[in-house]
Amino acid sequence: IAAEKARIQNEMAEVKANVERLEARLNDQAFINKAPAAVVQKERDRLSISQDRLQRLKQQLERFR
Repeated sequence: IAAEKARIQNEMAEVKANVERLEARLNDQAFINKAPAAVVQKERDRLSISQDRLQRLKQQLERFR
């Protein structure tokens, strides 16, 4: 159980860093203005998927508490 909990925590840290990176990119007006709309939408989709993954990991971690 401890190993699984540690694995989830490590994965949460990676996903959280990814969410923060994507949020920073999407908050950058220069990126929004210069990048093609398809690229911006792809980044928004990736952010949504990452946020969902983070929520699911939090729920998994709660089951161990």
